[in-house]
Amino acid sequence: MRFPDDVPTLSTGVVRLRAHTTDDIEGVYEQCVDPVSQRWTTLPVPYTREDAADFVARRAAAWEEDRDWGFAIEADGGAGASRFGGTISIGPKGSGIGELAFGAHPGVRGKGVMSAAVKLILDWGFGRMGLHTVTWAANAGNYPSWRVAWRNGFTYEGSSRATLPQRGEALDAWHGTLLASDSREPKTRWLRPPRLTAGRVVLRDVAVTDERRYVEATTDSEALRWLGAIPMPRTPAEFRLMYRDRLLSASLGSALRWSIADAEDDTYLGTLNLFGLGGLDYNSGEVGYHVHPDARGRGVMTTALRLLIGHAFAAESDGSLGLQRVSLGAAATNPASQQVARACGFTETGRDRRCYNLPDGSVVDLLRFDLLNDAA
Repeated sequence: MRFPDDVPTLSTGVVRLRAHTTDDIEGVYEQCVDPVSQRWTTLPVPYTREDAADFVARRAAAWEEDRDWGFAIEADGGAGASRFGGTISIGPKGSGIGELAFGAHPGVRGKGVMSAAVKLILDWGFGRMGLHTVTWAANAGNYPSWRVAWRNGFTYEGSSRATLPQRGEALDAWHGTLLASDSREPKTRWLRPPRLTAGRVVLRDVAVTDERRYVEATTDSEALRWLGAIPMPRTPAEFRLMYRDRLLSASLGSALRWSIADAEDDTYLGTLNLFGLGGLDYNSGEVGYHVHPDARGRGVMTTALRLLIGHAFAAESDGSLGLQRVSLGAAATNPASQQVARACGFTETGRDRRCYNLPDGSVVDLLRFDLLNDAA
């Protein structure tokens, strides 16, 4: 294609995609020296105005050689007279496949500009350019990028280890796809772990500062006695991976994770998970939990589980989950876990025989409990 003559202008009336011009250079520079842009992209660091000018100059060859169909995003909040709000592109890979890439100027973030830009370029790519598949990839942990892809109907396909190059490093990546035949609606509901409080107990999002006490809790002898066969972070490095990915299952509508903390000083006291929620087809979930050694015997877990149940059973219209049932399992030889279940009103519903592996090599029965939502 000839640049800029054959580069179409695509518009929603509010967001506009067009060919880059030299008027965008300062905006490109502002975007690329922004710490958020540098964190998640392959930009050179340090980044100079000469780099920005070179990037804009290279847009012509990318179009004319069919290597990268890149557009400047124009929107309110964008930089300078050109209202530069970022760059978005599809890189043709052959056989009707294209790779989506985008980056926003800080002046337009949080305003829905990038989601609108992605919709525009997808309509063009699937329509005018005849693509049948568009792929998306981002550094693992880049939730803003994933949210834009999710909002436009991409399916999360999984992660890959050390496959995304960035300034001499190979980083883990998240991947998604969208087919021309797919709907553009989100394929899952994006859940959020709300902050819930009762007395001195609070359920909140996992924090970086939880690391030391979290590892203490999962490597404690009592925790190892009952939870040793269950995969969970037991080293600082494993905790950091969990922290990075902690909201991914929530974005896929399958699970929520909370840290239990002291409401007064925010000290980490334990972990409470609700899982098995399953995309858009959901009626029930299962809970799992553990506490820090110095939180045992204080009623912390009972209070925390009651908070979770309240959120699980309250109506979706109130921002809760609207579940009909919550279940849990406890080793037949773990009276403390069973006591928490019964204190919260759970009913013992059965026993799975010799199915729960303990770290000492023994295999014990697992007691099953559930609690029904009487208001459902």
